[in-house]
Amino acid sequence: MYSTAEELSASDPDADASGPATPGPAGADPNWLRGAEVGAWRAFVECATDLLTSLDRALLDDAGLTLSEYRILVLLSESSTLRMSDLSEGAVASRSTISRQVSRLVDNGAIERLPDTNDARNRLVRITPRGMALLQRAAVDHVRRVRSNFLDHIDPADLPEVERVFDRIRLGLHER
Repeated sequence: MYSTAEELSASDPDADASGPATPGPAGADPNWLRGAEVGAWRAFVECATDLLTSLDRALLDDAGLTLSEYRILVLLSESSTLRMSDLSEGAVASRSTISRQVSRLVDNGAIERLPDTNDARNRLVRITPRGMALLQRAAVDHVRRVRSNFLDHIDPADLPEVERVFDRIRLGLHER
């Protein structure tokens, strides 16, 4: 929760800012973030939280979809069918979360479940024509908002570097 010794001290006047912020061995150093690290981390957390919350809220208002459901429709629009396990990897959510979201999209007629003829334990999902139409309608305002709230603030020459940085972070997370 805390990224700097100062944050720990500010939240608990009795805390020793030089000591550990979380339970651990006595004298353990949490290797606090410093200088530019603090600024970069806070900027990322605050920006990502605000941006994703704004996009999620707008999609709900405009199309009745959460950002996660929109992402599922995008993934399914790019493939004829996907296994639920592949969908959970691409949508970056747990299987149980994806299962609930898929159930909601099935109930809305946006996607359908199919048996997996290669593995009876699995189910496949695919987007329906109704789901494709919903995605296309939602995409108009969503893409506009992605441009105005994110891409318009990045120099086009910097976009490949932004992609490289986030890909490197994402790949590092999957290696653990």
